[in-house]
Amino acid sequence: MNRVKALRVVNVLLFLVFLGIAISGLTAFLFPGLIPYSTFRLAHPLTGIALIALVIVHLVLNFNWIKANYLKKKK
Repeated sequence: MNRVKALRVVNVLLFLVFLGIAISGLTAFLFPGLIPYSTFRLAHPLTGIALIALVIVHLVLNFNWIKANYLKKKK
């Protein structure tokens, strides 16, 4: 799989995992009791770990762009 295809997959997964974290967090905060606490306690941290892993993969795949735009030496 080339870098562009990998980025497309990672970006979609990042969006879905972010939605999972946001929905579980907001549901637990705004509507306590709607989601059983045991489910929240399992799902919310796991999606957080998945988000961190996907962000790292996203940064690695975009490192050349980051290097070219932010890590270049000033003249």
